[in-house]
Amino acid sequence: MTTTGKDRHVPRQAIAPLFLGAMTVASAVVAGLLGQSVWAAALGAALCLGYWALEALAWRRGAAVPFGAALGVALGGMVLRFALVLGVLILIGVFSRPDFATAALAFLASFSVYVCVRLFTYPLPPGAARQAGVR
Repeated sequence: MTTTGKDRHVPRQAIAPLFLGAMTVASAVVAGLLGQSVWAAALGAALCLGYWALEALAWRRGAAVPFGAALGVALGGMVLRFALVLGVLILIGVFSRPDFATAALAFLASFSVYVCVRLFTYPLPPGAARQAGVR
């Protein structure tokens, strides 16, 4: 069976890591052009890729368990993601203080792109905002 150009598409699950990989390369290039630490920019942007991977793992694990356990998986995943980002940024700050700002800005730029990609990849269904509240 052959496929035409119209049949090819990127699965939703692959969109975020593709953008984050591109952001890692773009952050390193921009840092190099600005005379900043390329490794710190790449590591800061790659932190967002790690954040995405841990979030995807928490979603997969949480979907296969009862509600109470899913809540625990979600909260544990949130703490783990926060610890990863904060821990790596603290290590960069301790061992290479001048490169901390570069890594932090690269993470913030990548995270901003990630949030926008998530909003467009998984939009809220119509009327979802009205469903919350007391009836």
